[in-house]
Amino acid sequence: MTVNEAVLALMRPKPDLAQLAGEPVGVLAAAQTAVDAPAGPGTIASYETEVA
Repeated sequence: MTVNEAVLALMRPKPDLAQLAGEPVGVLAAAQTAVDAPAGPGTIASYETEVA
C-alpha cells in the first residue's frame, strides 16, 4: 500500500488556485504550499528520519 500511495502522490496534479476562491485561509495556504513545492519526490535530505 505504501508504494501505491507514493506513486499516487507523485502523479497528483498541483491544485488550481482559481477554483479555491472563497475557501478558508488554511485551505488556501496548504494549496499554495503544494503549488510552490518542487516537482518530484524531493531531495534525499527530505527523507531523513534519523537525528545525529
